[in-house]
Amino acid sequence: MPLLLFFLLVTLGLSLWLGFQAVGAARSHRQTAEGVLRDYADIAVSEYSRRVQGDLDRFFRVVFGDVPRQIVNRPPPGPEAVSRNIDRALRQVNCECSRFRASAASIMQDFYTGQVRSEPDSVAYGEKSRAAGFVRTAWEASPAVRIALRTVGDSQGLREPSVLFFNASLDRTGTEGVGRAIYVLQAGLEATAELFDSWYRRGALLPEAIVGGQPNDSILHLVVRTWDGDPIFSSPRPTPDVVVVSDTLSEEFGGIVIEVGIRPDAAAALVIGGLPRARLPLLLALMVMTVGIGIATFIQIRKEEELAQVRDDFISGVSHEFRTPLTHIRMFTELLADGKLRTDEERLRSTEVINREARRLTHLVENILHFSRMGRAPRSQNASERILVEEAIGDLAEAFDPLVQSKGCELEITVNPPDLEASASRSGLHRMLANLLDNALKYGPEGQRIRLVAVEREGWIRISVEDQGPGIPVGERSRIWDPYHRLERDLEGQVRGSGIGLSVVAELAEASGGAAWVEEGPDGSARFVIRLPKPEELVTGAVALNPPEGGNEVRS
Repeated sequence: MPLLLFFLLVTLGLSLWLGFQAVGAARSHRQTAEGVLRDYADIAVSEYSRRVQGDLDRFFRVVFGDVPRQIVNRPPPGPEAVSRNIDRALRQVNCECSRFRASAASIMQDFYTGQVRSEPDSVAYGEKSRAAGFVRTAWEASPAVRIALRTVGDSQGLREPSVLFFNASLDRTGTEGVGRAIYVLQAGLEATAELFDSWYRRGALLPEAIVGGQPNDSILHLVVRTWDGDPIFSSPRPTPDVVVVSDTLSEEFGGIVIEVGIRPDAAAALVIGGLPRARLPLLLALMVMTVGIGIATFIQIRKEEELAQVRDDFISGVSHEFRTPLTHIRMFTELLADGKLRTDEERLRSTEVINREARRLTHLVENILHFSRMGRAPRSQNASERILVEEAIGDLAEAFDPLVQSKGCELEITVNPPDLEASASRSGLHRMLANLLDNALKYGPEGQRIRLVAVEREGWIRISVEDQGPGIPVGERSRIWDPYHRLERDLEGQVRGSGIGLSVVAELAEASGGAAWVEEGPDGSARFVIRLPKPEELVTGAVALNPPEGGNEVRS
């Protein structure tokens, strides 16, 4: 046992060590693969940022090309100086952007007169005043950023979230922060998304050697947000990405945030062998299985040890039970053979002892033979027959009379009514009662009165054997019917037994369609009860099989 436990623990330790090594290797492999994917995402976000900044710079130069940098002694041009350049600016950045064209509005504010004009003129005065005021405040906070864009969210006073492209014209002094007019091109965030979508679809964001001609959508997921998190553009097919890399543009481009994520199903195209799957669940399952096998093996070893101990106890008990009657038989047969028994009375007593011990041996052998067949063959109830209970008990009393007399006991038999009949196997009933009577004689005191009572109760035949012994503790009343089980007090006492008698009783009672249990008798003694069906009810009787209060019914 210690050696087996040692090997089990070594096997378990090795399994855990190998599992942790595998988890570490898988984690390292995954981190390496994710690092490669992160590098690809960096390349993609850098390429897209370059496109955005380059095209926005060209867009600014074209759309605000007719707005003079310095205004000297003449009024600044109106908002139409911006409106007429929108189409040319969009062509410059290769974007059809029909929705952007339709929704874009040009706004101009003269700082000297305070006048605000728009193209088209249908833009509400409050809307264009707030847009111009917002851009002017942003420019005055950073006067070096004279041509740029800003984003406006829901809570900043405009009718919808917008992108404001602006150009602040300086006055004749050319001083930074001192201007004559400000020009604004206003478009909604949703309309502006056309620009970012065109830059996204213009071509692959990763080198051709890596993507092999696959479109961006099959590899990447891209999102463009304002500096405060409002979405401007999102590529199709969003999924939980493996890695996400972001880039924030400069203040000139409104601090726009660009996020690029690698799609999980594209990992195989970008990393040799693809992204390794998490091995932890599988390894945990293997570890649990290993631990379970180890525990099961340990339990099995313990059971084997317990069975070996039970076997030894059984052999010891049976040997002891056989030894006593065999010793008596041998002793009296030797006395008879040697002619040492001179009187008829002595010879008669010797033959009675031999007969008594032979019957006891027969009873023990029949118990063992029946027990050996239990569980190996299907239980059959076809052997049931109509039995006159008084006659069966009378045969038992006659067979056990020598044993009863040898212990100075009194056997009191009550059968009410006398013509009581039961349905059971005759040999089975004899063996059940013989086991119970043998236990009463074995565990009860000498000179006791043993009561054997058979009555009809609630449509069943109830047969009880009551001794005047120490009884059965309540906690043990269900376990005593298990094979080989013996009470702790009996293991340390002088009374030896095989531990199979009551299990034979329980099995035979069940085979007859009845039940067996134990209940407390007078003065704490034990009363063992067998319940059998009447002849007309056989096995499938409809009467409930509930034992009386305090009893422990045993049914296999």
